[in-house]
Amino acid sequence: MNEMKNLASDVVERAKRAGADAVEVYLRRGVETEVSVRNGAIETLQQGQPKSVGIRLWVGERSASTYATDDRPAALDGLIRGTLDLVKLTDPVPELAIADAARMATSVPDLELFDRAVAEVPADRKIALARETEEAGRAADSRITVSGGASYSDLALEHVLANSHGLCVGYRESFASFGVSLIADDEGGKKRNGSWSTYGRFASSLESPQFVGETAAKRAVRQLGAGPVPTQKLPVVFDSLAAGSLTGLLFSVLTGGAVERRSSFLADLLGELVVGDNIFLEDNPLLLRGPGSKPYDGEGAATAPTTFIEAGRLTTFALNSYSARKLGMEPTGHASRPSSGSPGETAFNLSLRPGTVSQEEMIAATPHGFFCEGMMGFGFNASTGDFSRGAFGRMIEQGKLGAPVSEVTISINIRALFSTIDLLGSDIDRRRSVAAPSFRIREATLAGRG
Repeated sequence: MNEMKNLASDVVERAKRAGADAVEVYLRRGVETEVSVRNGAIETLQQGQPKSVGIRLWVGERSASTYATDDRPAALDGLIRGTLDLVKLTDPVPELAIADAARMATSVPDLELFDRAVAEVPADRKIALARETEEAGRAADSRITVSGGASYSDLALEHVLANSHGLCVGYRESFASFGVSLIADDEGGKKRNGSWSTYGRFASSLESPQFVGETAAKRAVRQLGAGPVPTQKLPVVFDSLAAGSLTGLLFSVLTGGAVERRSSFLADLLGELVVGDNIFLEDNPLLLRGPGSKPYDGEGAATAPTTFIEAGRLTTFALNSYSARKLGMEPTGHASRPSSGSPGETAFNLSLRPGTVSQEEMIAATPHGFFCEGMMGFGFNASTGDFSRGAFGRMIEQGKLGAPVSEVTISINIRALFSTIDLLGSDIDRRRSVAAPSFRIREATLAGRG
């Protein structure tokens, strides 16, 4: 880490001597592994050491960014010269100026993002974890006929961000995951797919291969016999995975970029009641061991918890320096930083505040409805909020899960969806960077046959 910090600071000084008025440097180094197996045989075994140097340079109100994987002094000098040449070709954009010095992080809290054990897992154990997961899934139910493959992946990274304000900060992080996809054959040759995976920053937080394999098998076989139902309007209970996907969609129209481009149906509703008053949409980048936690954002600003929607009222957007300047607002510390290019905007550990009802109680309280286990497709219009996606799950009859359902579409406006949630579950899984509990909405159109 100290070597990387010294290198980043050196690049900043070199760029200033070469003629840059302002400089930002992002270094990334690490190790990563990817293993995939099918029927016990290794299909993929890749190990790498990702490394990158990204720089943004400003001369007056003009700026440009470049990226390289070679951090030797001669290569970096060439990268700086090339970036300065690009700056001359760009138009002045004052809003793209480097982030304000007053916003720079003054310390880097330890968020427990790195587990040395992840980097020290032997290669043969990584292969074994994928194989054991696949074996457990195939053995869990005789109706599983095909393996879609199992995989294991991990990475350990060091990040350093430095700029001409004097900022030079860094942190380490790790991730590990493994999972499996399984297929059960249905009548008429239809394939029913079920998958499950486990992931976390610490090796000790991962579920067992037995649990992952058995869960994937259950998700496949419980769709046997699924088909469409007649088109109808009815209450829908979304499980936590589907609810998380919907929560991510809601956040996508809360970014400053979407608002500034006028591609958000919430662009003009700041301060207004936009969804039900039981909805709190929150982001906590400082969550210990959180999957998206970061001590500073992509521009070097200190991160802090943010509430985007409080009791249904829209309180702020996710803003980096550029979008904040364009909108005449203050940045919120949600800048993302790719290896090359200008910062975007992201949430870190986004969550819909849970309620107190269990998923079982939610289903029991629904005389007739649809339990949505998953969705597919991309039917979302960010400008209007209209939402329509393929779905699968089970019918709810007299408060119990009934026949499996597939080949149906859920259609509703996303604002109406979050305005008609009448039950919020308690089953939130914070191992996901976008987390939500199961919830029930009063009514949506389930389009099937007829």
